[in-house]
Amino acid sequence: MAATVQVKRGTASALATANPTPAAGEIVWESDTNKLKVGDGTTAYSSLPYISTGGGSGSSYGSQLLFS
Repeated sequence: MAATVQVKRGTASALATANPTPAAGEIVWESDTNKLKVGDGTTAYSSLPYISTGGGSGSSYGSQLLFS
């Protein structure tokens, strides 16, 4: 049986307007910018950093997402 993972998604402006607080580990995808943020369960969306794959500026926890 295959598992299904759902990702919260929306345009950057819609997410900024709603400003949800994603659950810890919840991935949120900006469909118009193709950027990701990951919730910590307490920080509102607009205050979360974008994740980074290590190639430039951004959050330092991109590698933790891959291996945790």
